[in-house]
Amino acid sequence: MSVGKRKRNVKKKLLIALLSVAIFAVSVLSVLQLGVWYTANHWQQWRPSYEKIDILPLLWKDERTEEDYDVLYRQTGLTKTGIDGLLNRGNVSRILRIQTAFFEEYEITPDHFAAFTFIEKIDGNVPLAKLEDGDILVSASTRVSWFRYGHAAIVVDADDMLIAEAVAVGEDSWIASAYSFDHLANFIVLRPNLSEAKRKQAARYAKENLVGIPYRLTTGVLSKKFQQPIQGSQCAHLVWYAYKQVGVDLDSTGGGVVKPRDIANSPHVSVVQAFGFDLDTLWR
Repeated sequence: MSVGKRKRNVKKKLLIALLSVAIFAVSVLSVLQLGVWYTANHWQQWRPSYEKIDILPLLWKDERTEEDYDVLYRQTGLTKTGIDGLLNRGNVSRILRIQTAFFEEYEITPDHFAAFTFIEKIDGNVPLAKLEDGDILVSASTRVSWFRYGHAAIVVDADDMLIAEAVAVGEDSWIASAYSFDHLANFIVLRPNLSEAKRKQAARYAKENLVGIPYRLTTGVLSKKFQQPIQGSQCAHLVWYAYKQVGVDLDSTGGGVVKPRDIANSPHVSVVQAFGFDLDTLWR
């Protein structure tokens, strides 16, 4: 075979290889984009199928039964902890606003903030329960193409409604407002079953040590799940890491990667408030 012919064969093979890679890349990107389109247009937010009732008689009672608290949960998404937390501060009006928002019908809008990634938002807001330092906010509203990953954050200053969170690739973890959750298509407020002192300790650790950390989605896969000093984190890992420092493992699956859903199903947390989730199953 002549030198010229060999060169033509090499170029032909190289062209075929490059074309194959290009076709594969386009196929993958198309599948990812199809996932974005499909999930953005075929997802429905959970709403109560029963009627809204007057809950003031229950709120004005000196003592409420378990049945009363169950009715209030179905009407507001607030558990006994959430109801009492507001009633102890005389905040009946906020409970009523939460009930109104709980039954409202919203328009859901996908907000794209990264490649093939978006978060589902409502055209309104839902008042939050009385938060405490160390509380955890989780939401299933964040999607990456076909996959519902969700988001999580830890309350580091309840008085000023501040959270510590890791948001996206290319961004370091930061302090943000807890109100960033009140207009998501769904969220759950969780309170770890620990003493107030322990919860405050976890919140303080997150505020002092887990802000300014590079976002790494592969934490727990390409690096150790628990590393000291911490080199990178993602939203659920940041919350998990803060509580690992006080001796509690919030990862309900125990896998290499901790996800918001794993924290939502941890036996070490209790629900304070839920919105946009089926109240019987929540995020299971």
